[in-house]
Amino acid sequence: MNHRERLYRALKSECEANINEALLTMDMCFNNAVAIGEHTSEHFLEEASKSLTKLTDARDRLDTLREYYNDSSFFNKQQQLND
Repeated sequence: MNHRERLYRALKSECEANINEALLTMDMCFNNAVAIGEHTSEHFLEEASKSLTKLTDARDRLDTLREYYNDSSFFNKQQQLND
């Protein structure tokens, strides 16, 4: 495995980990209220909102990574944009 492939896999793994962490937190907010430390509506909303932002950012980053630097053709879109 070359350094480009390793970097791609590392970035992809980071995005996937953030997605899973955000989904876990949102699942706990929606389904298991006692799992959240403070039981105030403000705290639930704050935690759910932060998780939604984290989920959205991670999905966007993963989609961008796949679009521009996918497994089969690294720098595919970059090369197209420069042509």
